[in-house]
Amino acid sequence: MFTIGSPDVPPGYSHSQLKTYSRLRLQVLLGIFFCYAAYYLVRKDFVLVLPDLVSQGFSKSELGQVMAIMAIIYGISNFVMGFLADRVTVRWLMPGCLILSALISLGLAGATYMHCPFFLIAILMGMNGWVQGAGWPSSAKIIAHWFQRQERGRATGFWNLSNNLGAGILGPLAIVAVTISSVWQTKLLLPAVIAIIAAVTCIFWLRDKPEDTGLPALSDSSHGEKPIVCEEGEPKEKNTFKGFCKDCLTMPQLWVLAMVNVCIYFIRYGVIDWVPLYMTEARHFSFEVASWAFFAFEFAAIPGTLLCGFVSDRIFRGRRVPVNLLYMSLVLLALLGYWHCDADDHWFMPVLMLVLIGFLIYGCVAISHVHMIDVAPRRYVAACVGFCGLFGYMLGASGSNLLLGAVIDSRGWEGAFQMITGSGVLALALLLLLWYLDNNKPGPVTEPADSMDRENSLSKNMA
Repeated sequence: MFTIGSPDVPPGYSHSQLKTYSRLRLQVLLGIFFCYAAYYLVRKDFVLVLPDLVSQGFSKSELGQVMAIMAIIYGISNFVMGFLADRVTVRWLMPGCLILSALISLGLAGATYMHCPFFLIAILMGMNGWVQGAGWPSSAKIIAHWFQRQERGRATGFWNLSNNLGAGILGPLAIVAVTISSVWQTKLLLPAVIAIIAAVTCIFWLRDKPEDTGLPALSDSSHGEKPIVCEEGEPKEKNTFKGFCKDCLTMPQLWVLAMVNVCIYFIRYGVIDWVPLYMTEARHFSFEVASWAFFAFEFAAIPGTLLCGFVSDRIFRGRRVPVNLLYMSLVLLALLGYWHCDADDHWFMPVLMLVLIGFLIYGCVAISHVHMIDVAPRRYVAACVGFCGLFGYMLGASGSNLLLGAVIDSRGWEGAFQMITGSGVLALALLLLLWYLDNNKPGPVTEPADSMDRENSLSKNMA
């Protein structure tokens, strides 16, 4: 299903170059996979200490505010880091920011152990959100430069599993940590140590693009562009903010994708960030059950994400919206099941519904990410995904933290589920609009390079 070891032959590659290309792109894909999984270790570890912080006297509204602060700053950082990633070597940017994030997580463990005030915890979480913003734009840049359009669905689907690996093993790691030590802050310490080790390792695996290894640049068939090679005569304004505004912000698809991202992230974080607290408080399950439910949500996404990328690439031939519509419709059904299932006596049904949501919602995340990469001109890929991430985290993730925290305090879990399902309905409407735009308005995503390739072929034959 995912034939990453046997790539489609890029135009202009010899047999020996193809072998090198196949080996190196697998290496860099695994590099960004494990590096981003480690990013999640030190981003989502805070969620598993929410019950402990509540026992220290923090309210749910305060904890929601802290997570919202991180999400807002992370969203802004996504946009800023996107522009930075388009201009610097992400081989150093991505692991470097991961090391900084791990150090901040160690500081957060110390701050909570010393019962530091709310504002200090909020500052540390904000700092963590800023350095975390380098992860996704860096990954998107590497995928765009190393994979052809017809392969990006599977490549991004595989990479997206790093989200699930990193967040999924947090539950078991937390159990191991508190088993070894009775101090609950070890749930923050252990992931930080693992993240530092992963960052140092990935420095040796990552390469920004094929040209860095002596291979030819890939042509961008999604826009009919020639290979992107930096030449002395290339206009400098191509990679400026002005160029981004002219070439990218005029695309309606990008704006609709940004709003779809808001809805998807509201559902995703509205569910997973509150799982430990919901399971222990509303369902009265143990910490161990809540931790394994967190684990199940993340790892259920693995087959769902891989299937989503395969269906999009092979069955729908690179058309992303139909798959996203199908997945989002099923997400709504699973949300209703999670909300209304009767689980007074056993944990099985709510965990099963949670597994279904994880299976489906990460498919929506992955296929939206691929759509962003497809739409964006390759020289602005990191900036475009950062732009969509700005919306997703500032409005979606922060909204799920800030609004849901206040709603749970005032109206209970019933009000929270109403907001989450409403976001799913809005996502369906936006996806229908995006489908219309893809099919009826000319834009980069719908302009194949076939005509250009035929012209070049005809010229060569005439010669």
